[in-house]
Amino acid sequence: MPDVDARALIEEFNAAWLRGDLAAVSACLAEDVTYCPNAWDGPAGTVRGRAAVADVFAGQLGPGDGPALGAVWATGDRAVCEWAWPPAEDGTVLRGLDVYRVRDGRIVAKDVFGKITS
Repeated sequence: MPDVDARALIEEFNAAWLRGDLAAVSACLAEDVTYCPNAWDGPAGTVRGRAAVADVFAGQLGPGDGPALGAVWATGDRAVCEWAWPPAEDGTVLRGLDVYRVRDGRIVAKDVFGKITS
């Protein structure tokens, strides 16, 4: 992937995510990428490597019920994107931030931080 600034890369990643394009999502990832999801149901574990991360993402991305992705902020090799899931039956909303680190035009780390709000 040619030199791409962090914001443009994450916007490209998000667009591929929303259309359910796993190949394009994977193309944004470095071979040694790490993914650390939030601990919704227990301790969070880190997933390592493009193939393993793509396997996890395959069950999460695509059109349909998913999070609304917000603005992307970036400086240098770091980017942040906010997101929010549609309200649950009890009116609570899961919202948070994805924090990215970029190297050589690819995502090398994606860490997820979220909280439930009412």
